Amino acid sequence: MAKIVPMACAFAVIASTAWAGPKDEVMAADRAFSQLSVEKGSNAAFLATMADDARIFGTGGEPPIIGKAEAAKRFQTSGNGDPRTNVLSWEPDYAEVSKDGTLAWTDGHWIFESGPDDKGRRHHLIGHYLTIWERDAKGAWKVKADMGTTDPQKK
Repeated sequence: MAKIVPMACAFAVIASTAWAGPKDEVMAADRAFSQLSVEKGSNAAFLATMADDARIFGTGGEPPIIGKAEAAKRFQTSGNGDPRTNVLSWEPDYAEVSKDGTLAWTDGHWIFESGPDDKGRRHHLIGHYLTIWERDAKGAWKVKADMGTTDPQKK
C-alpha cells in the first residue's frame, strides 16, 4: 500500500500540469515576467517579454513607449532598470483569455522599491496594472500592452 501513495502523488502533479488551462499559463507568464524584473531589472524584463510592437503606458509622466526598439532606446537612460538599486515586482490577481487562446489580459498590483537617495531614504510606491498578452508564433505569451496606476501613498 505504501507504494501507491508516491505513485498517486506523481500522477496528481503530472495531471495538474497537463490540465493547466490558458488562464493558468498567462498567470504563470506574468509571474515569470515579475521574477525576471526582480532578478535582472525591469528594463531587461520588459525587453525580454514584450512583443516588437508593444505599447507601454507608465505612471511617470512620460509619453507612452511604442515598440520594443523605442523601449530599448528609452531604457538606456532610465535608472529604474537596475535591480541592485530599484526593484519593480508585481503579482497578478486575475486573468482572462480570448476564446481562441491568442489574446489575454492580467491585472494585479505592483510594488516599486527605490535605492537610497542622497539622504539615504528609500522610496516605496504601489499601484495596479493591466497587461495585455498575445501568443507569438512559437506559442509563448508576449506583452502587447502594459499600463499602470499609482495608488495614493499611505502615511
